[in-house]
Amino acid sequence: MSYAVPVPRVPVGTTFDAAIEWLRVTFGSFFDFVDLIIQACVSTLSTLFFMPSATQFTLLAAAFVAGGLLARKHRKPTLIAIAVWAGFYVAELAAGLASAVITSLPAPLFLWAMNLFGAEYVYPPLILALLLLTALVAISFTAARERRQQVVAVAWTAALLLILVLHFVLGVQLSLIVAVLLSALAFTVAGWGIGLFSILGFLLIISMESWENAMSSLALILVATVVAVAVSLPIGVLAAQSRHVSTVVKPVLDFMQTLPAFVYLLPAIAFFSIGTVPGVIATVIFAMPPGVRLTELGIRQVDKELVEAGEAFGAPDWQILRRIQLPLALATIMAGINQIIMLSLSMVVIAGMVGAGGLGNDVYTGIAQGDVPVGFEGGIAVVILAIFLDRLTGAVTRYSPAARAQRASA
Repeated sequence: MSYAVPVPRVPVGTTFDAAIEWLRVTFGSFFDFVDLIIQACVSTLSTLFFMPSATQFTLLAAAFVAGGLLARKHRKPTLIAIAVWAGFYVAELAAGLASAVITSLPAPLFLWAMNLFGAEYVYPPLILALLLLTALVAISFTAARERRQQVVAVAWTAALLLILVLHFVLGVQLSLIVAVLLSALAFTVAGWGIGLFSILGFLLIISMESWENAMSSLALILVATVVAVAVSLPIGVLAAQSRHVSTVVKPVLDFMQTLPAFVYLLPAIAFFSIGTVPGVIATVIFAMPPGVRLTELGIRQVDKELVEAGEAFGAPDWQILRRIQLPLALATIMAGINQIIMLSLSMVVIAGMVGAGGLGNDVYTGIAQGDVPVGFEGGIAVVILAIFLDRLTGAVTRYSPAARAQRASA
């Protein structure tokens, strides 16, 4: 006669906790590194949008001038100027080299600017940024010798001086200046309609005193979108090139899209605790599937005859992908990026429940405390950001090769 020996049942929660603890111990340094990088990116972008410094404005102007030089094939002098600036900046951080050089220079070189802008001391990174901008403008007038590049250099230098005078001399709020710059970007990319809507919408956000939270949410969305695109685009390309990869990826994407959004917060909190990072991680996982699907769809829809023509001319697979498939699939890929941004916006409120801050915190506070005005204002600000980002990303497809060819043939 045999007897069944009862097997003790291990609770699922205990197994999950053990697995989480093992992952923490094994990959703890990696999780710390990811936490540090995401925190730094979100914090930097939030500061840039909410309260940018004169140094950041100067580096932004230098970046646009350098971008024009690089686009016009003047790489060597531009990269040398950037490398010299980076070397001095690192030396300043490590040993205060720039501070030592500045203190050794005659005081009248800086006193007039300090008196004009009401500054009490000379900030070395600002001096280095101004020198970088000066070098790039000089390259635009000497090495480049192209009228359009010279106009770009003069325009961004004039814009920088105007911003510095408006804020530091006339006392205009930084939020108004940033709102105008974002609206100018919308006008340049998407036209006067979205530009007008942007300035009116941003002024409404400022009047509701939600600008800081809106910019914090915008920073979180941009970081999550960049990470999601960086992950989803290669996966979509692989799925388009290989049916085996597509077969494996599709059920995973189905699972990710059907799983409730709140569930993504559980492992993120388990690994990264409460704060901005779990909100970004959960947003990335939740928003990735449309990017993968539409990237795969866009590449598969490229005319096979064009691909065969590239192969006939002896182009390798990488060039065919970069020169033919990706440019022609750009409209569909941008639709996927647009969906990533929209899903990221939908996760803003949920991320606010785990301490991610931003507009999600306003909406969650309104729900938890029954404060209708606070929740409604946060929701209106989310809608304004959603329309701004949606129209901006949608207009980018106008600059794709397929769109340009269609306009040329019309």
